[in-house]
Amino acid sequence: MTLPAHANVVIIGGGIIGCSIAYHLTKVGINDVLLLERRQLCCGTTWHSVGSVAELRGNRRMTELARYTAELYRNLEAETGQATGYKRTGSIMLALNRERLMEMERHAALARAFGQEAEMISLADVKERCPQVVVDDALAGFYLPTDGRTNPIDTTQALAKGARMGGATIRENVEVTGLDVVNGEVRGVHSLEGSVKADVVVLAAGMWAREFAARYGVDLPLQAAEHFYAVTENIEGLQRSMPFIRVPDESTYYKEDAGKLLFGCLEKYAKPWALDGIPKDFCFDALPEDLDHFEPILDAAVKRFPLLENAGIQLFFNGPESFTPDGNALMGETPELKNLFVACGLNTVGVMSGGAMGKMMAEWINDRRRPEGFSEFDVARMSGFQAGRSYRRDRTVEALGVLYDIGWPNREYQSARGARRSPLFGAHRQAHAIFGNRAGWEVPLVYAPSESEAVLNPSYGRQNWTSWAADEAAAAEEDVALIDLSASAKLRICGEKAVSALLALSGDVYSAPGLKSAVWTNAAGRVRSAVSILRLSGSEAIVLSAAGSERIHAQWLENQGVEASAIQVVTSAYARYLLLGRQADARLGSVETATSQHELRHAEIGYAPATMVRTSLGSAAGWDIMVPTEFAAHALEALQSTGSIRLAGAYALDALRISAGLPEWPSELGDTVTPREAGLVGAAAGTRTTALVQIFLKEDAGALYGQEGILCGGKSVGLTTSGAWCHRRKVPVALGYVSNANGVDAAWIAEARFEIDRPGGPAAADVILVGEEY
Repeated sequence: MTLPAHANVVIIGGGIIGCSIAYHLTKVGINDVLLLERRQLCCGTTWHSVGSVAELRGNRRMTELARYTAELYRNLEAETGQATGYKRTGSIMLALNRERLMEMERHAALARAFGQEAEMISLADVKERCPQVVVDDALAGFYLPTDGRTNPIDTTQALAKGARMGGATIRENVEVTGLDVVNGEVRGVHSLEGSVKADVVVLAAGMWAREFAARYGVDLPLQAAEHFYAVTENIEGLQRSMPFIRVPDESTYYKEDAGKLLFGCLEKYAKPWALDGIPKDFCFDALPEDLDHFEPILDAAVKRFPLLENAGIQLFFNGPESFTPDGNALMGETPELKNLFVACGLNTVGVMSGGAMGKMMAEWINDRRRPEGFSEFDVARMSGFQAGRSYRRDRTVEALGVLYDIGWPNREYQSARGARRSPLFGAHRQAHAIFGNRAGWEVPLVYAPSESEAVLNPSYGRQNWTSWAADEAAAAEEDVALIDLSASAKLRICGEKAVSALLALSGDVYSAPGLKSAVWTNAAGRVRSAVSILRLSGSEAIVLSAAGSERIHAQWLENQGVEASAIQVVTSAYARYLLLGRQADARLGSVETATSQHELRHAEIGYAPATMVRTSLGSAAGWDIMVPTEFAAHALEALQSTGSIRLAGAYALDALRISAGLPEWPSELGDTVTPREAGLVGAAAGTRTTALVQIFLKEDAGALYGQEGILCGGKSVGLTTSGAWCHRRKVPVALGYVSNANGVDAAWIAEARFEIDRPGGPAAADVILVGEEY
């Protein structure tokens, strides 16, 4: 059968993601879909998935989508006649230490906020639900009754059948050899069976995607790693209704599988595989066994399930899974090539997320805008260097184990570090900075009193750096502090036409040179991005935003009509500082001002040409300063020659911002909220059913980090988005959103009784409506 000459959408890859996209495209009315699979459906990594389907995720939107996936898998057989093997079994996670117990209690609070069924259960309850598991060394269990499992091959076939029923064409044994690219746009594909023109091409080729995309200058930081599990022979008396068991402190999981016990691991240190490319003929294949690597997991499994002592092992399996640097999938239209969408890098949860990812990608393609609540998966968030061989090798070793690590607040990856450094890196290190990683940049988080103390001690309680950051924040208000923002994304917009377009997109926020905040909204009126715009003249401006956001913002501006040639990434060209505090002007006393336009000053700091503008974070006022990178170290020395300056880090910056009630992209400002809901200037008047609030605990009780439930009268009404320590009130502070069907206004806030839902019991809180005085 010959291929069609044209299709609206061509999908490369027939795993569960590719088939789900095809299925969901037909549901949104795009029926002219052609899916091409080089061998057979499921033959890459889908076929050997464990098939677990969990519903509780890290945010409300993804939890809703996970519930959608489970419902889809339950109902596909009725729609298509093809069974999926979906079965609701529930799942139990065991805590073997107090830190894991606290994490599970936070998950339980999160579930309450999302309306998701979940509960902490006693060890007796664990044994009642799974009599064959040993829990003598455990503290408690976390039970999710709606979790389930599905057969990955049957589920993929059901999606494929549903796609065909909707009009899509699926062809197996057709190898796509290349893309048809014209002037930076994909126009179709070439295959061994012929060429096909297409309006959109979706690369859903799993672990093959990186190598294929690289041929066209598209960077996909994606790496395969070995994933191990074992399957026993039939075990007489094995509980057929056994819930899925996870013991993350031992890196293990267990499930009943047709009378057998399947147990596997997400081990601490993974083994990257095929760094130089996946074999072309890899199809329903396994990797060589590595019993030495798997032996610690086997030992733990025998202790956890003693019935394994007398059970024969039918299969030791080792198969590849693909991983990304931050543990999130790579989705959406690529910044490098228009009309090329990608959907890959599912980090072991391809089957678990298959329904949601297919639905979101279909909406993305149909609407030509990113679906709400999906920003964490946008492929444009990645930097090109992260696709490099050495980076992929080093990060992947850590990436697998992170999935079962305790999800500490402010957790930082330890691998593949040190690649991008501020020109002040040496000065930061000399001042005992503790660094975090933002888009590969080493960013000072906080400064320790001594080198020996410069270590972050993870905790869900008050972390060891809190007082250090509080002192830095106090200096930024009362004395003088310098915060290095050199890692912030910087886009130069050149030309009167481009600058006018930028200002129009930003609500024409001002006309004079200076620095202003701007909010970009999508077609639905929700927040796409929040940036600062430094207007230098009528024909030049610089867009400033969070580290690593260059490609996200440049792509959006191009899609809004700003010429690509007018957008330049200049992140590395300039160092950027905030100089804050009552003594900031004194440190600038010897600065030579060359010119001054309204709020903008062109000056010399020592010999360094500098652009300076007034700024403030609540009561911390001072200057936002940019200098060419090569002058950065000298400029700091020149400032320090006028008097001592305290260096302050990202944690102090967060504390100042949150204590002042200032929302930030993407923590508070994202595409699930409107500017009005966020309480932005000029948008807060009137009654809203959802609104951003500032929360202060009434007493010093623990810590707030974000993702804590907000209670009103004992009922869940919202969730915190970010948290810090307020050095002025001496209590934890947070920002978050609350909802009330009858309206969120000053009267409701004043009358309500608020608490924070957290481990150890609710904590009373004072709540202030952001953006409205009352």
